[in-house]
Amino acid sequence: MLIIGGLAATLLSSYLGHSLIRRDAIVSQAFLQSLTEVEGGADLFSGEKSTGRISSPEQAYGLPELVDHIATMPDVVRANLYSNEGKVLWSTRADLIGRHFDANHELEDALAGATVFELKDVKEEHKAEYEAFGTGISQLVENYLPIRDLGDNSVVAVVEIYKAPQTLFDAIRSARLLVWVSVAGATLFLYASLFWIVYRASQLIRAQQLRLVESETLVAVGEMASAVAHSIRNPLAAIRSSAELTADGSDDSMVRETSEDIITEIDRVEQWVRELLIFCRPEGSTEFNTAYLDQILNRSLQDYEHLIKRNQVKLVAKKGEHIPAVRGDPGMLGQMFNSILANALEAMPGGGILTTEIQADKKDRMIEILISDTGHGIPRARLETIFETCLTTKRYGLGMGMLLVKRVVDRHAGSISLSSREGGGTTACLRFPLR
Repeated sequence: MLIIGGLAATLLSSYLGHSLIRRDAIVSQAFLQSLTEVEGGADLFSGEKSTGRISSPEQAYGLPELVDHIATMPDVVRANLYSNEGKVLWSTRADLIGRHFDANHELEDALAGATVFELKDVKEEHKAEYEAFGTGISQLVENYLPIRDLGDNSVVAVVEIYKAPQTLFDAIRSARLLVWVSVAGATLFLYASLFWIVYRASQLIRAQQLRLVESETLVAVGEMASAVAHSIRNPLAAIRSSAELTADGSDDSMVRETSEDIITEIDRVEQWVRELLIFCRPEGSTEFNTAYLDQILNRSLQDYEHLIKRNQVKLVAKKGEHIPAVRGDPGMLGQMFNSILANALEAMPGGGILTTEIQADKKDRMIEILISDTGHGIPRARLETIFETCLTTKRYGLGMGMLLVKRVVDRHAGSISLSSREGGGTTACLRFPLR
């Protein structure tokens, strides 16, 4: 892009400079042609008048006014008047009058009818004739301007002019600067646009790859869940019922405690099965209805009331006024709260404080839920990958708790963020749009 921009700027600036110099030459040629017609036309350059009237610099300024106008044109530093045979009829330099120059292709082109113009760099060319112009001139425009006989359109004379038009040079410099700035700005804008497009495409490809991996994982988990869930639930229900009967019918504290442990572990397995079934449920298969997050959160807290007391955890529940409903599935949202609460309680095995807060942000039309614990916290490296598929550091568990939470949040068009520090607890912030 830099190479293309540089080439484009060089070509455009060169074209603008060439066009401005060409335009100046055309205007000068038209001006001289008009003066010639006013002074008498092509007869001014006939042999008798030219030889008799334009023979020396001393006589030149008393001759036709065309010569005076040529000498006094703006920015002219030297001028020569050639006949159609290439002879110098008049010049601002006396030693050139009457001379004939053979190898002058610019003069030959002008005698053929072309308007010739060239930009000369005085410092680079180092010609002896440029030394007479003085040190203040660094650039010159050399023009060969044909004067025509309007009767037969033939060239009767050529005026050679050396000009140092500072106004024109300033205009060329300004135009070139504008071109370079414009091209540089366009190049940067195009680069930024393409960079953004490529970056977005890269992000999209990466997201699609992750979703593809996740889909493949879900297929495997779904097949396993469908094969296991229905077969394992009936035996679990029978075992749980037997444990409950044993606990209720025995006076032995050891038997009751053992039965309660059995019930707790069965509930854990049942929760894993529910997570599997919810996790593998395809998007669009669930019909969302009205759901009240405060009520769903309260039911989840009631389900964990026994474990909260058992772990000697203090519960602090805060609730704002008038919590509106959201559009969602109460069962999925309840399982989401269960996964977060389970992680919070597991982080506080020796007791702590569990804080829940729910409030409505009616300005943004969102409901915000904060669930905080005072547990051991989450390491920074783990926090960055906590929502990845089937990733767990626990000895017992399927590693789908937080992934399930993320999927439920995404399906309900919400957002979740975790903030934590080791030894300082963890806070989960969930936001859901109002119905």
